[in-house]
Amino acid sequence: MSTDNAGFEASYGPWAVIAGGAQGIGEAYTRYIAARGVNVMVLDISADALAAISASVREEFGVQCLPVEVDLAGDDMLEVIRAAVGKREVGLLVYNAGLADVGPFYKADSGLDFELKKIAVNVTGPLKLIYHFGKAMLARRRGGIVLMSSGAGLTGSPYYAHYSATKAYDIALGEALWGEFAPYNVDVLAVAAGMTLSTAAAGFEHIEDRSQFQTTTELVDEAMAALGQQPLLIAGKNHRANADNMLQIPKKDLIRYMAEHAINNFLGGEAPPQVIDGD
Repeated sequence: MSTDNAGFEASYGPWAVIAGGAQGIGEAYTRYIAARGVNVMVLDISADALAAISASVREEFGVQCLPVEVDLAGDDMLEVIRAAVGKREVGLLVYNAGLADVGPFYKADSGLDFELKKIAVNVTGPLKLIYHFGKAMLARRRGGIVLMSSGAGLTGSPYYAHYSATKAYDIALGEALWGEFAPYNVDVLAVAAGMTLSTAAAGFEHIEDRSQFQTTTELVDEAMAALGQQPLLIAGKNHRANADNMLQIPKKDLIRYMAEHAINNFLGGEAPPQVIDGD
């Protein structure tokens, strides 16, 4: 990836689409891209967040910012996005949106419909957008695609079970397309984020050791530096070191470690029971 603005725009402009781009990590991506002179189309479900970021980005960076309110789990999501894009040339796609939770596989307050919604946002969403925007990038012989995943997608992760499975999909898809699209000069990167100080971290204030967290800006700076250089980024120095250590231990111990991580950091120190009464 070129670090100068002209080179960035030539590689990834004139428009970027950022899914989940109005808040948290997505907002950091939107600002990074806009700061380099590329117009941004921001997809988000929150009208208020879209209004705030579109006004801010236009004023601060002097680029066009098109807000698109869309439910990425909706059956009509691709039609809504295609209509908003129109004939604009999209050179960069960042799929940052994700639906996550922590808890037992069988929960008291959600069921199969919520798990299917995770597939819609975390799996079907990136597939649809890559399938749509990627063809034009290949035809132009330039462009970039960033798929945000999670460290939970690097192995089966108890209490993030279905979420980790969907995020493993994003990693595998990104790595494979890195190989397929490279001959067409289209850069693809999967990013396995670790603990990040984003909107998704709200409610985890009880975690005292903040050294394990990256800021959203740190994460995005690292990801965009890696785009065009490698197929997968395990973001954050501490996260990479932990991931390297995990590869050295037996799988059953690794899965137990991931369970303990969820229990100790997000579940109050106790393994939650599976809710198996009722339908």
